[in-house]
Amino acid sequence: MLKQIHQNIRRLLKAICFTTSIFSVSATASTAIASTATGIDLPVFSDSLSNGLRVLIVPDSNVAIVSCRLYYFVGGMDEWSSATGLSHLYEHMLFKGTKRLGTRDYSKEVPYLNSIDSLDRLLQSVREAKGENDPQYKAFFGEIMSLLDKQRRYIKKDEIWELYNNNGGSGLNAWTADNMTGYIVTLPKNRVELFYWIESDRMQNTVLREFHSEREVVTEERRMRYDNQPVNRYWERLNSLFYAAHPYRQPVIGWESDIRAHTTEKLRDHVHRFYTPDNAVLILVGNIDPKKAMADAGLYFGGIKRAAHKRREVVTREPAAFGGTRFTVAEDVEPRMDVLFQTPGYPNADIYQLDVVEGILSDRSGRLYKRLVDKEQLCTNVGASNNVRLHNGYFHIYASLKKETDPARVEAIIKEEIDKLIKNAPTDREMTRVVNGMRMSFVTGLKSLEGISDRLASFERLGSWKDMFDYQEKVASVKAASIPEAAGKYLNPELATWGFIVPKTTTKRNN
Repeated sequence: MLKQIHQNIRRLLKAICFTTSIFSVSATASTAIASTATGIDLPVFSDSLSNGLRVLIVPDSNVAIVSCRLYYFVGGMDEWSSATGLSHLYEHMLFKGTKRLGTRDYSKEVPYLNSIDSLDRLLQSVREAKGENDPQYKAFFGEIMSLLDKQRRYIKKDEIWELYNNNGGSGLNAWTADNMTGYIVTLPKNRVELFYWIESDRMQNTVLREFHSEREVVTEERRMRYDNQPVNRYWERLNSLFYAAHPYRQPVIGWESDIRAHTTEKLRDHVHRFYTPDNAVLILVGNIDPKKAMADAGLYFGGIKRAAHKRREVVTREPAAFGGTRFTVAEDVEPRMDVLFQTPGYPNADIYQLDVVEGILSDRSGRLYKRLVDKEQLCTNVGASNNVRLHNGYFHIYASLKKETDPARVEAIIKEEIDKLIKNAPTDREMTRVVNGMRMSFVTGLKSLEGISDRLASFERLGSWKDMFDYQEKVASVKAASIPEAAGKYLNPELATWGFIVPKTTTKRNN
């Protein structure tokens, strides 16, 4: 995961062209960070509003722009059976506007919105009883779309996009992950107030206009990105086999049957629980004054109420594996292999050792690439990654096979390399390569204002943004002698989930 933070950034920065000036950990308005052994020089100002909204600011006077990002700590893991994909759907809906944005006259929209909601309740009752091919379902859906066509007389399409674009905004986007959702734009330094205005309005006044047409869009997106993409479809199913209990097993985009059954009532309940200031962090990186930014944030966001009810936390944890799982599909794509091993969630101390294991196995200088690509010439690419997550993580070994390669041979070599890790500690040279690689990766990740924002948000979601400053130091302090024990503890091939994509013409199966 976290090939980002390194031990001595100041020394490395002298040799690398950096686009921003970020360089001495300093006191914040409400939080002070002492100088650490890492020597990281990043002025982070941290504060929060009385309603719980956290604000992180990294000022940099050497640029003329500000990366503006609002993150909500909600995603696929916060959804439940029959409600998968709600967070992703709401990501789409937030661009439809509010009571002030995206409308020519909201008061004239309200009757249409209410009528559509009433029809939707009838629509869903027919859907549950008779399915979408029933004539009555089609009749209700036709009525809804007819009302929507009339409502569109009062809708100002893409007004939010246009406002940002007309004010010099760039990189306008949004994304949804398993535990976080981000709304992002980069603005000129004198246009940041527009971000406060739009995002505070969306936080409290979003209107679910064009819900049914957008639900169709998301359904089609799912079909295009997963159902009609063999590799993505394979990975989605493999993930659901790997996680037996934790909601990580659910696709962030949602299962199609769930998407089709979503209603405005269900979505509003989800929004009221999670899209509130006490479950969000505002991050501003660039040419911005922290004191003024906090005052402006308070002006725009301070009056928004916390969640009315306590949010339900995910208490489900993955049970320990007690057997292996094998999944094979035949597709007309390049053959590949994936191996998933259970790992602990953050901040278990073992994750730092597993990061070292990743470095030993991965990249062109890693053991797997040298063996399977360079020496044996069985694969075109191979690697490993330690995926640290809030709860249960996973260690991933992957390989792209040549068409003529026998998957069983690749599997045997992967097991051999794991066995070597368990029996013998890595060399000093390997340890040095791993640590230096992580340091360089961190520098690369901080070349953009947006990269800084995302790393701060990721660590804040895991526990605290301050952990970013010593994560790599903890990895660098891992001793080579501890690696065999960590590999033996987590990389047991007999307890792993093995996935295979083989050509359709192949008769041999790995099961």
